[in-house]
Amino acid sequence: MSTNTKSETKCIFPVGAQFYFEPSRPIDELRHDMRTIKHLGLNTLRFQEHWCIDESVEGKITLDKIEFLIEEAEKLGLYVYFVVTLEQAPAWLYKKYPDCCMVYSTGEKHYDPTQYRLPYDGKPGPCWDHPGARKAAMDFLSKLVQRLSHYDNIIEWNINQEIGIWPLHREMVIPSATLGFCYCKYTLARFREWLRKKYGSLEELNKAWRTGYGDWDEVEPPRLYRRVPSFIDWRYFMYDVYIPSQLRWKVSTVKTNDPKKRPVSAHVGGIQPGRGYDWRWAKEVDIYGSSCYPSGTFHEWDAGYPSPGIPVSRERCILEEVLTIALRYDYIRCAAGPNRKIAAAEFQGGPKGGWDRTPTSEDIRRWVLTALSSGIQELLFWNIRSEIFWTEAYGFGLLDFRRDITPRAEEAGRLARALNEYSELFNEGTVPQAEVAILINEDLWHFMQAKGFYEQDLDKHLSYTIRGIYKMLWDSGVWVDFIETYEMDINQLSRYKAVILPFPLAVDDKVFKLLRDYVAAGGTLISEACPGRHDRFGFARPGSISPIAEELFSVEHYQVRRVHEPQKPPKWTPRELSYGRILPFKFLRGINKFEGYKVLPSFCVEIYKIRESIPILLYGDRVAGVVNRFGKGRAYLIGTLLGHAYTAFDDSSNQRFLLKILEDANVIPEKCGRLNKRRRISKDLQAWFIFNMTSETVTEIVDLEEFTLVGELLQRDLSVGSNILRIEVPPFDILCPILSIG
Repeated sequence: MSTNTKSETKCIFPVGAQFYFEPSRPIDELRHDMRTIKHLGLNTLRFQEHWCIDESVEGKITLDKIEFLIEEAEKLGLYVYFVVTLEQAPAWLYKKYPDCCMVYSTGEKHYDPTQYRLPYDGKPGPCWDHPGARKAAMDFLSKLVQRLSHYDNIIEWNINQEIGIWPLHREMVIPSATLGFCYCKYTLARFREWLRKKYGSLEELNKAWRTGYGDWDEVEPPRLYRRVPSFIDWRYFMYDVYIPSQLRWKVSTVKTNDPKKRPVSAHVGGIQPGRGYDWRWAKEVDIYGSSCYPSGTFHEWDAGYPSPGIPVSRERCILEEVLTIALRYDYIRCAAGPNRKIAAAEFQGGPKGGWDRTPTSEDIRRWVLTALSSGIQELLFWNIRSEIFWTEAYGFGLLDFRRDITPRAEEAGRLARALNEYSELFNEGTVPQAEVAILINEDLWHFMQAKGFYEQDLDKHLSYTIRGIYKMLWDSGVWVDFIETYEMDINQLSRYKAVILPFPLAVDDKVFKLLRDYVAAGGTLISEACPGRHDRFGFARPGSISPIAEELFSVEHYQVRRVHEPQKPPKWTPRELSYGRILPFKFLRGINKFEGYKVLPSFCVEIYKIRESIPILLYGDRVAGVVNRFGKGRAYLIGTLLGHAYTAFDDSSNQRFLLKILEDANVIPEKCGRLNKRRRISKDLQAWFIFNMTSETVTEIVDLEEFTLVGELLQRDLSVGSNILRIEVPPFDILCPILSIG
């Protein structure tokens, strides 16, 4: 990030910590913490303001405390990352506009004027389709930015912390049958307007939804029942239209009122593999990011998931944490695209609460280096000192209540100084494009949420297989990008040697047409079971799969059934209440070119009748996997979910099988001997992240080829000979050699 001060323009890598929000510590303690941050080597303070605090009386904006702290930071040479929290609306707004509340599907208002940051920074807040509420927020934001814009040390505005509507929580008193937000008259009017533009006429809408509305005023989203076609458009509207629109006016307001035109960012609380709206959200900002609190990130289906009263394995925890971080920021990086920077906008700095384990300096180093390997360009720890407020009290701080030095804080400072020794590399350097992409489909995600609400968590299975596929490849040194189908075209697809289509239960034929063109041009497509069993609105296909998928894979569907798991008790399989309803567990056996390979089936097994395709997997004596030569490429159809086995059962069969397909597609893992290698590259320098995620020290000899060793990021010793680098990586550690080109 380039920063403009009165005297200089320079590139920095922002590394800092959350410093101020309300309720806060006394001002003298905050000033003390500023000096501590400076001493540690961090360069950025993260401020979070609250509309309800800063304009508690309409028209009277009070920023004295904030301005005093910004000025103190400027004296110390510290930058400010400034977060605006408009969802924490002042009480007077609800008095002035009683109809500005978001409305549940049952008609009940979400009225919550509580003026605290917790639990969710005021989210969902007022409905931003309400013209009065939106104007009031824009007026406040305009005046806030005008008032603060003259401070040179503000380097970035964040206009939405952990984006989302966040409508449901177990602590909230809400209607039991609600479908979420927002059913107010303003949002329903916008929804109808959007549908008019999308479908052109009421007749076309009725044709798509197979409904019988006689007037546009009758058209409504579902209120009590999810499994209807209108749910797909309704969820797309709320997440891919409503939220981007409120990000858009916030960004526009900031840029209009900031003469220095500093970058505007927003970030999410995390990712859910399978959802596609991150791609639309990222489009609205200059910098897109995510929070990341990696400790305690086990999935309940994972092998090694801790049982009550049984100690958890340190090794398992470390592997889960690294997976969580890498997957999160690879997903965010791909959603942001090549023209936006990505940020670790909230990054765990201390224990998650008063009862939790305190991260070590080794944890901090491993977490940060993993995030850097996935492309982050800013790093803001949450937070500098342990929190004081309720559920988060005693948690999250790099520093404890009284101590100014902790090993984790010193390591954070060491990383900050090191990153700014190579600030241009890490600020501007990119992660090379992967050779493999996983497809994400927004309509599929919403279909799975609707159907899976009643049918064993289908969205959870979609996420889990994506996560498992990602981990199989990550552990092998095969890096992965993500492509969202609403954003993709044939040019983007053609840049990848292989594309993976996870659990495509409900996919539009437009997607399959693009994939057909990709394969015909020479690409390799790998699809899991049930390709287009339903169309995007959930209607069944006459042949039980998409007709284009039938052509592409050269098969006919025969049957699909649930399949038992290899272990008991089961993790996800329901009770078999009818004889033969669930197939007995057995491996899918490889044949022809895949003789000697096997696949552990999960969730379901789909059986096919082959046309011109070649069978490669059998369930018993039935075909459960094929490869078809189509045009210049190959299309693989695997009649189960590939990702579950590797993470749920510690079984590597599916990994070996998938790597064989990728080997045939000329996908080459990126490794240094037994060690995985990821890169950040700039014009003149490269950073190599060398991972050892085993319990033993691993030593490898690396040919530097055209590179010259500059040093190791954290100045750890490396042995270099005549164009040879000897790398010795301790257990569960990551080294980061910096190399120059030529």
